[in-house]
Amino acid sequence: MDPVDPYDEEQRMTMDAPTGLLYLLSVGKEKELILRVHGTTPAAERLVSWMEQGAVVSLQVSHEGEPGTFTYVVNFRHVVAARFAPYARTRISSF
Repeated sequence: MDPVDPYDEEQRMTMDAPTGLLYLLSVGKEKELILRVHGTTPAAERLVSWMEQGAVVSLQVSHEGEPGTFTYVVNFRHVVAARFAPYARTRISSF
């Protein structure tokens, strides 16, 4: 059985502004997927851990201009690069 990641328990359905943008580059892709993340922001060390373990992680994300957040599941086994940036309205998410 996989260990429970306490990060998952910190996720909340929220209408607060996104906390950041998560940039993910997956195997075989030329462009990054950019997710608007709500809730606790993962530190670089956590991203590294998820990638090393090939973790499957649930994130709360939102679409620009749409109400509410939803759960988006990421399989970090297929992620070759990840970075997190503070949210700014001038940055555009690809999702």
